[in-house]
Amino acid sequence: MKTVRKGRVCLPAVLAALLGGCVAVGPDYTAPALAAPARWSETPDAAEAAPLLEQRAWWQAFGDPQLNALIDEASRSNLDLAQARARIVQARSDLVIAGAARLPVVNAGASVTRSDSSNNTAASAFAANKGPGSVYLAGFDASWEVDVFGGVRRGVEAAGARVDASIESLHATRLTLLGELVRNYIELRSSQAELDIARRSVEAQQQTVDVTRERYRLGLTSYLDVAQADAQRATTASTIPTLTAAIKQSIHRLAILSGQAPDALKPALLEARPLPGYTGFAATGLPSELLSRRPDLRLAERKLAAASADIGVATAGLYPKFDLTLGLGLQSNDASRFLERSSRYWSVIPGVSLPVFNGGRTTALIEGKRAAYDEALAAYRAAFNTALEDVENALAAYYAEAARRQTLEEAVSASTQAVTLAKDRYRRGLTTFLDVLTAENSLFTAERSLSQSKAGVLTDLVSLHKALGGGWNTADAQADSSALARSTTSSTVKP
Repeated sequence: MKTVRKGRVCLPAVLAALLGGCVAVGPDYTAPALAAPARWSETPDAAEAAPLLEQRAWWQAFGDPQLNALIDEASRSNLDLAQARARIVQARSDLVIAGAARLPVVNAGASVTRSDSSNNTAASAFAANKGPGSVYLAGFDASWEVDVFGGVRRGVEAAGARVDASIESLHATRLTLLGELVRNYIELRSSQAELDIARRSVEAQQQTVDVTRERYRLGLTSYLDVAQADAQRATTASTIPTLTAAIKQSIHRLAILSGQAPDALKPALLEARPLPGYTGFAATGLPSELLSRRPDLRLAERKLAAASADIGVATAGLYPKFDLTLGLGLQSNDASRFLERSSRYWSVIPGVSLPVFNGGRTTALIEGKRAAYDEALAAYRAAFNTALEDVENALAAYYAEAARRQTLEEAVSASTQAVTLAKDRYRRGLTTFLDVLTAENSLFTAERSLSQSKAGVLTDLVSLHKALGGGWNTADAQADSSALARSTTSSTVKP
């Protein structure tokens, strides 16, 4: 009859029972459903039906190669993006650390101990050999906490959600960066256009000054007309230094956003160029699509998932912990016999610890994690409401500014005719010089307002694209992943 060696069967059976019955305490996370309106209140049906996911690079719709080059450089060199990529590496390291808790910890060691016991103890009287001796030891020891109730798994779940959150944070940072860069580029070209308007107006008003001086010389008018004309020319000229400073400030800002020194882009950008145009359809999609398109909403959802997993980590503290310690190696008092079979040793130490009393610490920790989840849930809902507001505001501003631009185009046309008529009537003595001053001032104001409105329409389009999520898709994510890989492999840590 075959004898069953119970010592070899019991341990695997116990481990199998423990692992087979593993559960993960705490709530199982599912993304909460958020109510979204059926459509936008400020957009036509065609804009909602347009395929948003085909718009990979929304800034390319402006058709400006120099703008595209700036965005490429900023995507490579911007320091905010570099920080966001470093945070992803940190989060991934935390995930590896959390996952390592599921695996045994194995250590190898060796030692030689030389010692001599006292001859004046009770134990020494029974010792067979008195005098100094040596103990040679080498082996492995392993410890493993069996994740019966899933606390470690919940920790890995939380760390994984935080990795996802850090990636979405990179996407959100990139979207904000590109939006600010495009807006500053539009402001640069707008300021250059306004500067051109101011200079042309100064030249035209100087001609008016020359006419009034000639009429004064001929005795056809008083010197008051000359003074008024010169005052208007000087007033218009006073806007030039302010616009020049605004141009330089925009260039400085664009350089910083591109990861360069403030004056690095002056040679390339100081030359005036027209405002970029816009080719394409300003598609909006449906409000419900914001949840998948906006990186800040995906970031908030991943933070919520991490907060849910944290509840499980805290809840696991209420349950027993099972651990297993194993030892295996060689031990001998004689170096010449160290490698013999008889020098082998092994040990198996299963253990269990059960929390009995800790002053309510675990319960309070669970309540705190539940409150953190409630906070994250409220933040997620608030972020979605803010996203809806951002789109509605951007749409309202865009359509209003487009209508204003059309009206200002009519105003510029009418003001141009008024200046021509007023100057002609003044030369013939049919009107006072006040009509000329009023007409010229109205034209200058209308031209500046029209230039600002054109820039405003483009800026509102930028705001709309940002509010809609910027057209993120797989290609954009792959571009960020490649940049992250480059930054990870090229970074070094020096002591």
